[in-house]
Amino acid sequence: MTTTGLTRSLARGLAVVLLTFALAASAQPPHLELDVRLDPESRRLVARALLSGVAGPLRFQLEPNLRITRLVLDGKTLPPPASGAPVRLSAGGRLTVEYSGHLAPLPEADHRQVQGRLPPMASPLGSFLPAGTGWYPDPGVPFTYRVHLTLPKGQKGLVPGNRLREAEDARGYRVEFEFPHPAEGIDLMAGPYTVSERVLRLQDGKRVRIRTWFHPELADLAANYLADSARYLERYSHLIGPYPFDDFGVVASPLPTGFGMPSLTYLGREVLRLPFIRTSSLGHEVLHNWWGNGVYPDWARGNWSEGLTTFLADYAYKEDEGEAAARQMRLAWLRDLAAVPEAEDRPLTRFTARTHGIDSVIGYAKAAMVFLMLRDEIGREAFERGLRLIWARYRFRTAGWDELERAWAEATGRDLSAFFKQWVERAGAPRLRLEAAEQVGGRLKLTFAQEGEPYTLKVPIALRVYPDRIEQRIIVLDAARATLSLPVNGLVQAVELDPDFRLWRRLDPVVLPPILREVFIAPRTGLLLADEETAWQAAARLLAGRVLDYAPQAISPHETPPADLPLLILGSPAAVERTRIRLGFPKPPAGLQGQGTAQVWAGRDASGRPYVVVRADSAEALAALQRALPHHGRQSWLVFEADRVRDKGTWPARAERVPVTQRGLADRS
Repeated sequence: MTTTGLTRSLARGLAVVLLTFALAASAQPPHLELDVRLDPESRRLVARALLSGVAGPLRFQLEPNLRITRLVLDGKTLPPPASGAPVRLSAGGRLTVEYSGHLAPLPEADHRQVQGRLPPMASPLGSFLPAGTGWYPDPGVPFTYRVHLTLPKGQKGLVPGNRLREAEDARGYRVEFEFPHPAEGIDLMAGPYTVSERVLRLQDGKRVRIRTWFHPELADLAANYLADSARYLERYSHLIGPYPFDDFGVVASPLPTGFGMPSLTYLGREVLRLPFIRTSSLGHEVLHNWWGNGVYPDWARGNWSEGLTTFLADYAYKEDEGEAAARQMRLAWLRDLAAVPEAEDRPLTRFTARTHGIDSVIGYAKAAMVFLMLRDEIGREAFERGLRLIWARYRFRTAGWDELERAWAEATGRDLSAFFKQWVERAGAPRLRLEAAEQVGGRLKLTFAQEGEPYTLKVPIALRVYPDRIEQRIIVLDAARATLSLPVNGLVQAVELDPDFRLWRRLDPVVLPPILREVFIAPRTGLLLADEETAWQAAARLLAGRVLDYAPQAISPHETPPADLPLLILGSPAAVERTRIRLGFPKPPAGLQGQGTAQVWAGRDASGRPYVVVRADSAEALAALQRALPHHGRQSWLVFEADRVRDKGTWPARAERVPVTQRGLADRS
């Protein structure tokens, strides 16, 4: 299940269409009226759709399990297509579609499968009909909609939008929702929900109904989720602008989901019980009502919404805790970048949605750091003025990186094109070194070097001045090699390069201790199964399939792996130790010996090749790690007791500190 970054891909398979909301905003969008009857027990769906306002040819295709029984265009009855066949009409008009069928059952899916394409599915435990999966006739361009939903007694449901009316009696549950803005699609959720509600009045006078749609066993969580949702709605309404909907809902899912949708978030039942969700991920999803579901990214030019939401939510909450917590998150982003092979790096303009770990590093971490560097560049006041300008100008419209650049340029009165071109359009990250530092009297001479095509950088440095004073400076570099002379007062003993990690760059691997993610997201990995017994091999392969983003190369217990291949080594203590000795790897961390039922640690061999070792007391203990281990890629080591993390940690980073050579100083006291 997802535990961090709980945001569904907003593309939903529509990237191939590359919808142009700017065009849709200039004309009246199509409108879809849906009357849906769903019986989760039988999984039967019966629906009537009225689609109007489509200009030009129309093509749509329903999910293969749904059969069109009636098709009427402008009063003329047309022959319905065969099940699963597309409907092709040469001209738009007023189209009525009646259809029915049985939906798929709920799958046994892990969090990765849920992030992929799911069919419309139904169950008494919960039903989920995702947008873009053919459960309604999609006009292929942004559209407004109204949905009337009928469910049997004991079930409740919703779609994104404003709730117009609701009724519940012996005949069942009926509700109507409206979405009056151009939308990409419609998600429908239903379940045996207990609904709790509170009404929030925001500073601008807007009245918002906040609801939790929880399974009965989660009802005790409702009060805190309502209170925290209200807090986030107030925060972002004040920071950015008016909340764009009348409702906000937190909806429990029977699947291990973490999806953000307009006016609601859809979270797995087990996810909702995790204590940190309300203090981090919930706010992230609330904020998506502004970025992603309020201002739409231009998919053709890159999805900026995940990075801006990460910066203003996940990272902002760390800033609320204090500078130490914020610094740790920035360091974690740079650790993640170090795990991305340079050949796999890509510009932000190519990020659309998270499908694996590398996407997450680029689309979330790098983009968030770019917004941090932008705020450092133009100041907090101008940055926040730009946020409000983007919201006012592009609400329910599309904005790409170019539009964001223009808004912040207007907010600050500066040309920001070079900044955005360098950080958004260019792949990769700078590699920066402080090669030498020399003090001559009251001047400090520093020599810097950049690898490859140089970036224009504003680099923070810290001067450690005798006896215990630290001076912060900012220097500007724009060449492959540069020597600068700075005036100083006192004896400078050492210089630290970007000590607070405020610059997106590739750190020297020596500075960063290894983390599990270096192997987990590597495009090429070797899977070394240290034990030859069938039970161990089966458990090891299942675990590898859960933690590795890419299919690995199998390495037998007696084979010598290629020297440049990152390794995942799994097995019993004795087999792991034989493998370690044979490969010449360092001894495991002393503190892990004899603890728990399984130990996991990351390392690098003498050549710098990363590896991860998973050592377990039994094949059953190895198999027990499948649920939890994939979510701890940023750790250096973990101790498990069965499937529970008993202890974990990340080894500290070293400072990039260069001692200063002294020359010609008369007074060194």
